[in-house]
Amino acid sequence: MARAGLMRDRVTFQRMAATTDDFGNTTGSWSDHLTRSAHLIERIGKESVEGGAMADVSSATLRVRKDALTAALSAADRVVARGQTWAIRSIVQVDNKGQTLEFLIEKGVAS
Repeated sequence: MARAGLMRDRVTFQRMAATTDDFGNTTGSWSDHLTRSAHLIERIGKESVEGGAMADVSSATLRVRKDALTAALSAADRVVARGQTWAIRSIVQVDNKGQTLEFLIEKGVAS
């Protein structure tokens, strides 16, 4: 379990609110879903050339306490942490008691 002293970052999980217009097209916008204290560990980023343009991609690990709302999060949601928007790539339970969730997140990619 992550100690309380490590949960120094305040993060907001966002969820896409989808709507259907008169023509049957689905559109949506991101809205805040929940806010939690978390432990964010950023990794060294990498740059690559995609389609002739430089892409700056960084990954990080985010740990939060598990509760009913955080357990319902999925890779379709996204995270706003330290002023950056991060896409959720995977979610795993990291302890035997099921008290902590770990998210692999990336910024600089489509979310």
